[in-house]
Amino acid sequence: MKNESDYLHTTQDPTAGTAAMPATAEPIVVHMPLYHPGTNVSYQGRAYTVGHVVISRSDLQVYLQELGSSVPAEKLQLAPTRLVLQRS
Repeated sequence: MKNESDYLHTTQDPTAGTAAMPATAEPIVVHMPLYHPGTNVSYQGRAYTVGHVVISRSDLQVYLQELGSSVPAEKLQLAPTRLVLQRS
């Protein structure tokens, strides 16, 4: 494992204490589904409400309140959310 403090020292401006960003850099925009409690999703043609989300090493399970069980997130239909990745 690399020493993380070496990376921080090489990427930070010692006077400002923050990483240098070019003035013309456009923020990265990502569209992806966002599952959180209370979100309405579609599963097998019916509407359900997300109860909670379970994340494991290789799987994302979404618990549906009306169904009373978890299903793989890949089987759900949900409009993607626009996320802007930019440091502030």
